[in-house]
Amino acid sequence: MTKKQFYKIIYWIIASVLIAILLQSSIPYFWNAWLIALFFLPAALIVKFGIDIIKPLKGFRKLLRYFFIAVISLYWGYVAIIAAYWYFLSLKADSLEKILINPLFIWIIIGFFVLLEHIVFKTSNKEENKTVTIYSNRKRATIKISNLAYIESRANFTLAFLIDGSEYKNMIRISEWEQKLKGFIRIHRSFLINPDFSTIKGNEVIIDAKWHLPISRSYKQRVFDYFNTVTPS
Repeated sequence: MTKKQFYKIIYWIIASVLIAILLQSSIPYFWNAWLIALFFLPAALIVKFGIDIIKPLKGFRKLLRYFFIAVISLYWGYVAIIAAYWYFLSLKADSLEKILINPLFIWIIIGFFVLLEHIVFKTSNKEENKTVTIYSNRKRATIKISNLAYIESRANFTLAFLIDGSEYKNMIRISEWEQKLKGFIRIHRSFLINPDFSTIKGNEVIIDAKWHLPISRSYKQRVFDYFNTVTPS
């Protein structure tokens, strides 16, 4: 798990507590309200990932997908409310405030925390769109740095691996790549990794759950200090 992923988990736990505080005026006890708030989280994730998926779409198809996301998120919101109505309020209709079944109330809560997460964890456009230009197989290639998974040094050339699985052979030395890619971490004399896609397991780094790269003894302390992980013996 990367730092960013860990912080996002913490963010949504805090968000659920804040939602519970909002609901507490309508739900008898805080722990009951918090459990209901946890039911709202799947709806927030539907909105979050649904919007990311439909970004490339245009026109009517995009509007239609927005509509489906709104309906599905509202459905999950009502699942949470029905759980409260049925379990905590013992099916007493007069105990359930009308604001809780207002779809705007549900969408505002979900939309606010999804938008806030986007703002808090947003990478600046400048960094997001930063590229590096190389020559690979005698052709000029421009690569988005945010899409780079890792660099591997082999004999007298290096390979740049992208997160989509594509690779670019080039004549840039790994030490030069290290100067170009300021946020990347050297884990071995042959490997320079993007920490945004990386996790540590034992004495290796796993990138995007498909590449397993060894951490050399000389770089071990630096790597584990970065990831705040106990160095294995």
